[in-house]
Amino acid sequence: MNLRQEVVDLARFVRAPRRLPGQRADDAPWVARLLLMSLMALTVAMGIEVLLAPLADWAGIRSALPETATPGFVTGALLLAPIGEELVFRAGLRQTLYTFAIGPALLILTIAPWARTTYIALAGWVLIALAAHHWLAGRVFRRLGARFAFGRRFIANYAWVFWAYTIAFALMHVSNWVGTGPRSALLPLMVLPQLIVGIALGYVRLRDGLRSSMLLHLMVNMTALIGMAIST
Repeated sequence: MNLRQEVVDLARFVRAPRRLPGQRADDAPWVARLLLMSLMALTVAMGIEVLLAPLADWAGIRSALPETATPGFVTGALLLAPIGEELVFRAGLRQTLYTFAIGPALLILTIAPWARTTYIALAGWVLIALAAHHWLAGRVFRRLGARFAFGRRFIANYAWVFWAYTIAFALMHVSNWVGTGPRSALLPLMVLPQLIVGIALGYVRLRDGLRSSMLLHLMVNMTALIGMAIST
């Protein structure tokens, strides 16, 4: 793997997100890319967290996550989140009908506070979305002959598609923080690390498939759990 070229390709993608052609797993160094993206994303994300810490203290913003990793929390972080959140926020990066028919409603439901009360609700919405997508694709869009029209719109507005999914992924994690008073308006800034991770997840998904983004998500969450265990 050409390290410099990988970094250049990522930088070009961030400047102008596009639906990358992807590569077959047996032709691409997907493991090496996975490790590189995890290292880059975690380094940048943790650096931003360090810089945001004084701002959070000043604004009275604190973490809403448990101080110790309970079995349920670990299960959600290492199993449900990598699978469920990748299906919600990354599956649509290559699925035109999913994005137009299901994506907007699913993103709104996911980032709504009442939809974050449990990962079971998130998994349920994923299943509903996939079932509805299958029905719409088979019964509605094909009959209307609109498949290619939607495909053209999808490609033409792809940067908006990518950033909508990525920003929604970051905003979903606002519930990891709590604050009171007027300074709590700074809460969205606290999810900048998740925005960085979301960019890496989206890029890996487009280059090497949904499997790779799930693995990267797992690696990121595992690192966070290790850090939580060390700090307690």
